[in-house]
Amino acid sequence: MCWNLADRPTPAARAQYLETSMRKPSCAHCDPYVSSPHHTLERFEGFIFPATHILISVGNLIKKKFPSAFTRLSRGVLTGIFTLLLASKIFQEVDASEETTSNSRALVIVKEARKRGLPIKSIRIFGKRETNYFSITINGETIFFEGLPTAEIFDAPLANLDDKHVFKNLLREHGLPHAAGECFSESSPGLLFGSRNFPVVVKPKSGSLSKHTTCNVRTEDELREAIRIAQLIEKEYIVEEFVEGNIYRVTVVDGTIIASCLREPPNVSGDGKHTIEELVELKNNDQRRGYAHQKNFTLHKIQLDSEKAQAFLLQQGVNKGTILPLGKKIHLHNKVTLSAGADIHDTTDLIHPDNSILFKNVYAICGMPVVGIDFIIADISRSYRSERSVILEVNSLPYIDMHHYPVTGTPRNVAGSILDYCISRKRS
Repeated sequence: MCWNLADRPTPAARAQYLETSMRKPSCAHCDPYVSSPHHTLERFEGFIFPATHILISVGNLIKKKFPSAFTRLSRGVLTGIFTLLLASKIFQEVDASEETTSNSRALVIVKEARKRGLPIKSIRIFGKRETNYFSITINGETIFFEGLPTAEIFDAPLANLDDKHVFKNLLREHGLPHAAGECFSESSPGLLFGSRNFPVVVKPKSGSLSKHTTCNVRTEDELREAIRIAQLIEKEYIVEEFVEGNIYRVTVVDGTIIASCLREPPNVSGDGKHTIEELVELKNNDQRRGYAHQKNFTLHKIQLDSEKAQAFLLQQGVNKGTILPLGKKIHLHNKVTLSAGADIHDTTDLIHPDNSILFKNVYAICGMPVVGIDFIIADISRSYRSERSVILEVNSLPYIDMHHYPVTGTPRNVAGSILDYCISRKRS
């Protein structure tokens, strides 16, 4: 199913879209995402992240000692701010729909809410500029949330899962499988640690979407360059062991595993007739795939024309004019991000019982109603106890739409499970 088949762009609109995207200066280390080479936003986030971490730690201490008072205070402050923004018309509500919601994660919630007859609205700045805030009315009560209705803004969640180092320590403390690694702010100690543990991965401490992440680093020169790349957007970086395997996303709602999928890097399979370039074009004709940064699409077209894509092909001894033998599969990017053109394969019914227990244990230490778990293992149908595997990271606002629109396998209605949770909580 396509998100918006009735509103497909015309050839002229597509050409304009591509031309505009190509004109934008972009950072090669953020590929396939279009990001400013100056990384102003990321640097600002890196500047405020330590302060945020301190506030979260202090807040957790206060919450433990005075839970009721803390809850009342946090809700009161946030309620006051949000109410003021709405009263002053800086924030304005508009009916949420496919036309007013461009975030694919939120859009599946919007569709499910409208199907159930639940009033749901999008919050816009001065009624025009989109935000990631929404309101939904359940059992006569209106709640405001960010991204997913389980992330109510008045609840002041204190989980600090975006800090990869903090989460890694949490996994270590609970004896859960993780990639051995450390956090550094200077080059020398990171070089020393990495050179003793090749192959390694180097990534910013709090980044996302695999931006400025370098995998399978095997030499000191590669390591030095990987550290430089990571520090372009954040001084603190992580060096950890590189674990080979497939990357799975498992989404847990209220302690129940709702969906699991395998994200496969962009790929094509040979038919003995067409070149790699032609195979990509054929695959990109799938109407479920939008352009790399086109809104309201979960699946995206494979990008083959970048210098990075060409270099990746050459590393495998082929080029875009190579005709692949029948059944020969080749990957076209070293990332599994959806904007790069990755495939999604549903694996919910394949999860080994041991792995199910593992995911529930990870969920238990996160303290949130919805968690997206990134898990590396060769095959999710085999126990994590029998082969090398790691919990890579968790997401407090996971992109649940990937479970709704897999390339292969059964679509999973994660949005429905989240709304079921919200409804049951409001009744209790």
